Amino acid sequence: MIRTSLLGILILSLLWSACSSSDKVSRTTSSTTASYRINKDVAADRLSKSLQYQTVSLEDTSEINFKAYEDFIDFLGEKYPGIHNNIERERIGQYSLLYKWEGSNSGLKPAMMIGHYDVVPVKYGDDTLWEYPPFAGEIEDGFVWGRGALDDKSGVMSTMEAVEYLIEQGFQPERTFYIALHHDEEVGGVRGAQQIAEHLKEQDIELAYLVDEGLPIAEEIIENVEVPLAMIGVASKGSINIELRYTQDGGHSSMPTRSSVIGTLSRAVNRIERKPMKASYRGLIVDTFEPLIPYMTYTQRLAFNNTWLFRGIIKRKLSQNPATNAALRTTAAKTIFEAGFKENVLPVEGKVIINFRIHPNDNVEDVVAYVRDRINNDNIEVRVLDRALNPSPVSSTQAAPYQMLKKTIEESFSQVLVSPSLFIAASDARHFHDLTSNIYRFRPIRARHEDRSRVHGIDERISIDNYIEMVEFQIRLIKNGASEL
Repeated sequence: MIRTSLLGILILSLLWSACSSSDKVSRTTSSTTASYRINKDVAADRLSKSLQYQTVSLEDTSEINFKAYEDFIDFLGEKYPGIHNNIERERIGQYSLLYKWEGSNSGLKPAMMIGHYDVVPVKYGDDTLWEYPPFAGEIEDGFVWGRGALDDKSGVMSTMEAVEYLIEQGFQPERTFYIALHHDEEVGGVRGAQQIAEHLKEQDIELAYLVDEGLPIAEEIIENVEVPLAMIGVASKGSINIELRYTQDGGHSSMPTRSSVIGTLSRAVNRIERKPMKASYRGLIVDTFEPLIPYMTYTQRLAFNNTWLFRGIIKRKLSQNPATNAALRTTAAKTIFEAGFKENVLPVEGKVIINFRIHPNDNVEDVVAYVRDRINNDNIEVRVLDRALNPSPVSSTQAAPYQMLKKTIEESFSQVLVSPSLFIAASDARHFHDLTSNIYRFRPIRARHEDRSRVHGIDERISIDNYIEMVEFQIRLIKNGASEL
């Protein structure tokens, strides 16, 4: 009888928790503040032209066309005269730009907005798969098409549009703003962002906050939940590239050995794929999904309101989606596999490079230990490549700059929910942790599942309407953050 009563109480409490969050908040579909008078055609045309400069980053700097970088810098000077006639500009690391917009109140700590204008290359042959040429900057079907439209020239250009607009309107910030445009983020930011950070440290600059590229406004992040979610990256994953190298005697393909270089490395990769690093539904990811709970189906609310009972089910469900899976655990992407050179010769040596994105629950040492344990083969050399990086610190969601950013998003997109989240990629913000503890990674790019493959992929594009939203958001962000918080 007692057990039956306890079971009844448990069932009633579960039902109550699911029902108690079922009243959805009424949301409008327009901004709560008036729009600014942005010339849509002019702004779209300038973004289009920016995409035509092939500012491609490559690991081998001798192969980079730096003429495109110089031309892009000249383009900015030509198109944004208000900025270049009124704001101090320095070139650092040759091609990165640091603007200092002097504020009227030296007692306020400066703020910083950063982005990068370099882009990843388009693989030879992939350009034929694009609907429009990747460096043509075509304006068609309500979109601006081209490499960098999402990552990150729309971020750079929308910032420049916003500052130019405010200068033309006679706006004077109380707080000093630094605006940094980096040229080598896609290859680590060592010559750009890192040098700018060191330059500011030498001047004993302490920032109030920094806003970088980051997470988007995601639509349908969870099945059956259509309300958009603006995710502010308050932390970012670390990264490490691990090379697995294996050698053995070669020979003629007519007399193959029982085991092979390719087979041995394939088995090692398979063991890593079959058992990924541990997932966790605790901490930051719980905060990410909390605003969505009232908009979930009854079954989903039941699970997310009772994680003590359904945590395992939630992890399994979220693990099925690459985007949410990446927020749960350290991921392993097998990116390069090399072995053999001729069809009738057994390879003597082979290598696999695996790119791990490290969850804040793990560190570099954990990943290396995991790899050694999983492959379980002392004959395979495990080598850590350059630029291994642990996860970032977590910035406070209670800090005034976070609340200001959240307010700006809500003013700009009143139909959008806001939550803190983990930025699953890496950005130049990694170089600025000595200058401020308030680092936030966000771009108001509206993203659906089908857009995920466009970043660094084929048919990168951004809608013109969304781009204008970005410009207006940047204007509000500067105005809201320009005085005492």
